[in-house]
Amino acid sequence: MKRTDRLSKFIAILLFLAFAAYLGVYAVRSLRDTTVTAEAVMADVTLGGPANGIVIRSEEVLTSAERYIDITARDGSKVAAGTALATAMRSEAGLERASRIHELELEVSRMSAALDELDSAADLTTRDESLRSAVEALSGAVARHDLTALDTSSLNLRSLLFSNSAAGVSKAELRALQRELDSLRSSSGSDAAVLCAEHSGIFTTLIDGYEALSAADLEGLTCETLSELTQARQDKPAGAYGKLVTSYQWLFAAAMSAEDAENLKVGRTATLNFGRYYGADIYARVLSISEESDGSVAVVFRCDTALADTLAMRNVPANVVFAAYSGIRVPAPAVQTDDATGQTYVWCVTAMQLERKDVEVLYADEDFALLAVGNDADALRSGNTVVVSGRDLYEGKIME
Repeated sequence: MKRTDRLSKFIAILLFLAFAAYLGVYAVRSLRDTTVTAEAVMADVTLGGPANGIVIRSEEVLTSAERYIDITARDGSKVAAGTALATAMRSEAGLERASRIHELELEVSRMSAALDELDSAADLTTRDESLRSAVEALSGAVARHDLTALDTSSLNLRSLLFSNSAAGVSKAELRALQRELDSLRSSSGSDAAVLCAEHSGIFTTLIDGYEALSAADLEGLTCETLSELTQARQDKPAGAYGKLVTSYQWLFAAAMSAEDAENLKVGRTATLNFGRYYGADIYARVLSISEESDGSVAVVFRCDTALADTLAMRNVPANVVFAAYSGIRVPAPAVQTDDATGQTYVWCVTAMQLERKDVEVLYADEDFALLAVGNDADALRSGNTVVVSGRDLYEGKIME
């Protein structure tokens, strides 16, 4: 029994010593191996500053003395001088007649499309092409916010999808509706007056009370006068049914920090991003920058694009983009500099070996660096493992 106890103790001591040795080796290796790695990823970096301001356009409010107005021009459409914008009615009956005319026009359009479908879509290929065209037309109407085209496109698509309903449509019914439509059109002139555009421009029914503001109000603009302009809203004029924007150039007057404005120069181009108000970037020319007041300046931008898509914007925030970069993002400590040549580089772990890759820094701050995407076969790529920190780094070192 004593011999057995001694053997058990001996085995236990051996196991303990083996475990202690394992822990010791692990601790030593942990102290020696301090290498930290990270994955290189593609990223976009935009540098800019916030600006809050007001949109100024050349606008003319349209009014009529008549109480009943039937607007015929499409909202947001370009119109020439003399184009009919609306019809002024002298009575409520005239407005009801105009409403019935619109209903008949849509119904005639629907029935015509249904009959055309019966005549032309003799096979599935033609039907598929017709459906595809109808869907594209409907999508375009939705994107343009074109209510008139939206009604027509939806009716056309409905007639194609439910072509069985077209079997109940006859050319005789279509002719009857057309006769009623022609009759109403011929009788509408007695108590109606057509309202036409006096100038060319873009027509819209959006009236917000800032239409009286013009470019002249921005001369000598300061942060104080800009604040006054944003409060200069007036009541909607009596009889107003829409307005004409008579110039395709528009202005954005905004307050921004003087520090951010140092990135701008009068006469140079800047990039404006209005976020949810307009999805794409707008390139604008800097017209003026005021003197600093309490750390802020007033800046006037002139824009030559996207007028029709920004008619609803007035008092809006924007981001003024100074620079935009696209490249490979790595932690800032991963970028090293060769003392002899001044070349920047990173250490990459490739097939468990260290490899030096020369890089070009596009942008860097305290947290990360954005590196240019190289064209060479061995250039840094997204997905590479880069060394953020470590000891005894050299080309070809085996990494466990």
